[in-house]
Amino acid sequence: MDETFTTTLNGMANQALVNGNGLENLDADEVIFYNSIRAGLDLLNKKPKLQTIHQILDYSKSLR
Repeated sequence: MDETFTTTLNGMANQALVNGNGLENLDADEVIFYNSIRAGLDLLNKKPKLQTIHQILDYSKSLR
């Protein structure tokens, strides 16, 4: 799963909260899966420290 997918689901879920019909385009399995991980997604650090970003980039470069 990539970040675009998560962003898309978050956008749809947020729209559903506003007007009540944003999740109607998703399959039941997708809605169940999203609801099961939603709490964890909300806990993610949205503004990581610069050191964390550098560590991720260094790790990525070491895999090449």
